[in-house]
Amino acid sequence: MEREKRIMLACPPMNINELLEGMGVPPFTPTVDHSLAKCADCSTDVWIGPRQREAAGRAPRATLVLCMECAIVEQHKRGGGIVGHLGGGDGRPRLVR
Repeated sequence: MEREKRIMLACPPMNINELLEGMGVPPFTPTVDHSLAKCADCSTDVWIGPRQREAAGRAPRATLVLCMECAIVEQHKRGGGIVGHLGGGDGRPRLVR
């Protein structure tokens, strides 16, 4: 499948807490169900959640595992699009707005 038609699975980089240090953001805490994967573009280690891993496993040629930074670049190249959520975040702290 052509790259621009593949579904992006944006994953936090392994060092996300270092990157967000001092910004007042709650720390990212991967669950025991998370595992490490590689960003398809820059090979950075990323945390992939169980739902993302399931989606990638069911349709490996239709998905693209990217770190959040590369996903932003890819989204910009595509000129926008639909942002979906696989329903993760079970029990992890999130920003309250």
